[in-house]
Amino acid sequence: MRPFPLKQVRLGWHGAGTYNRNIEEWPLRGGANGSLRFEIELKQTLSSQSGFSGLVNALKLLQPIKDKYSGVTYEDLFQLASATAMQEAGGPKFPMKYGRVDVSEPEQCPEEGRLPSKLTVKVEISNSKQNKFGNCF
Repeated sequence: MRPFPLKQVRLGWHGAGTYNRNIEEWPLRGGANGSLRFEIELKQTLSSQSGFSGLVNALKLLQPIKDKYSGVTYEDLFQLASATAMQEAGGPKFPMKYGRVDVSEPEQCPEEGRLPSKLTVKVEISNSKQNKFGNCF
């Protein structure tokens, strides 16, 4: 099994983690909208989440793919990288749907404080005696 590329999973989680169902208007409600690529949101994420500096490197790894396939949105790429990383680590294959719309400017990023201050996620893998993900965040 290849090493678990946690930074790609974090991109997917952070991309979706700012969603607020109580806000109806897009992009104010946040969520999987590609805003993490903007410095203002990335700085907010890094300042509120200790140990999340790997997100910068994950973005750098994905940028050449985005450059080559400009028709793919950033958020679709983030979510694909996250799902692929989990699958490569021995986790389940997640069905993917594409067509997310990216925000176009930093002013459309959600306000600071949308993510929990501490993130602990367990992903249970059925038919496995060992949880391959554990407290991976």
